[in-house]
Amino acid sequence: MFSDTTYAKTMTIAKGLVNTYAIRAEVIADNIANVSTPNFKRSDVTFEYELNRALNSEKNTGMKANMTDPRHIPFEIPQDYKTVKPNIIVDYDTSYRNDKNNVDIDKEMAEEAKNTMRYQLFTQIVNSQYRQIRKVIGVS
Repeated sequence: MFSDTTYAKTMTIAKGLVNTYAIRAEVIADNIANVSTPNFKRSDVTFEYELNRALNSEKNTGMKANMTDPRHIPFEIPQDYKTVKPNIIVDYDTSYRNDKNNVDIDKEMAEEAKNTMRYQLFTQIVNSQYRQIRKVIGVS
């Protein structure tokens, strides 16, 4: 009952984003710590794109397939947004320096600042929602 509401969906997404930003902070810190390590390859966290794909797949705006047999495969298979998890990927394709390290410290510092602001924003959103729930049920 409660899990099908817009509120529950919003909270699930917000908590997923908070978790992603926490993981991304660790990955960025690891990248910065290894800026001088030869052959080190930077990592990144993917989540937002896959979450967007899952949310768009629920809209069912695509063309319907005429499936006359149960073995037919539909054109679009909706993805459940609850199953989307953050993934850590390693960038093996680029090298900025002669020692094969591909960490750009300026980019990492900018990403850290953006990530910190997003983490704080979504943490405040989740906390605000929990405060409203406590207020509704009468718990201080």
